[in-house]
Amino acid sequence: MKRFLASGIIFLACAVQADQACDEALARFDYASATNLADALLKKSPNDAVAWICLARARYERGDFRTALDALNEAAKQPVGGPLAVKLGNWFGVTLRRLGRNEEAWRYQQAALSHAKKINDQGGLATALHNTAGMRYDRGDIPGALRDYQASIPINSDLSERSASYNNVGLIHQWRGDFTLARQALEAAIALNRQGNHFHHLGKHLMNLGNLERQQGRYDEAKRLLDEGKVWVEKAGDVFWLGIAAHYQAWLARNLRQPDVARKYFEEAKRYYEQAGAADDLRRLQQQMAQLN
Repeated sequence: MKRFLASGIIFLACAVQADQACDEALARFDYASATNLADALLKKSPNDAVAWICLARARYERGDFRTALDALNEAAKQPVGGPLAVKLGNWFGVTLRRLGRNEEAWRYQQAALSHAKKINDQGGLATALHNTAGMRYDRGDIPGALRDYQASIPINSDLSERSASYNNVGLIHQWRGDFTLARQALEAAIALNRQGNHFHHLGKHLMNLGNLERQQGRYDEAKRLLDEGKVWVEKAGDVFWLGIAAHYQAWLARNLRQPDVARKYFEEAKRYYEQAGAADDLRRLQQQMAQLN
């Protein structure tokens, strides 16, 4: 009995160590190292839930949402509990959302949120609130989205994810037409990214600020920010956000009355969204392309 107990403790310690190693690689935005770590773990143990979740996260961050979901489904075949169950639910939530499977995403996300509260997992709770806020925005619940972002920000020790909450608050203010508050939130996100060298998030948030500049008619500054942001997203190898980069460039070209350039960027964005499996973004893009024609 003692032997089995000792073996279980060793197994748990190894799983925690592997999960931390994956977290560290992803925090450096080193998705290749995270993938290599997961592959090495899976060669030793094909049923390693930690490894499957790590692989899913690396794939998601590169914009490969379909194969990220495949890896999450493999992880879900294994018994998981505690904070790892919260992490799995959080990643199911965001991945299914990107794939346009919004009701499934909501169910997974609410289960993760409930479990994080139950076991007092503050890190998992911060992420669950952040993810839920995005889903509330999709559902048109703007006050609920802002409330969840504001609840997530002060408890989120992951500064890159905290920056994403600031960024998303900025996008909500932009949607509302309050460009001053939008700029303040986006610049707060960018300041965190520059301070922490979060180059992947920096690229995304620079492009969002560039799109705000475009919307206000400052086209030269918009182009500068969009170009700088794309460099960082290319470094991360994020197919989905390369699609957003092209999408934003299409809008800028449309404002500049360059329909041929806009059409070229729309087609580029379409290819990236198709590659990523980003169903809702692809649908919205196709509607805009039809209006251009």
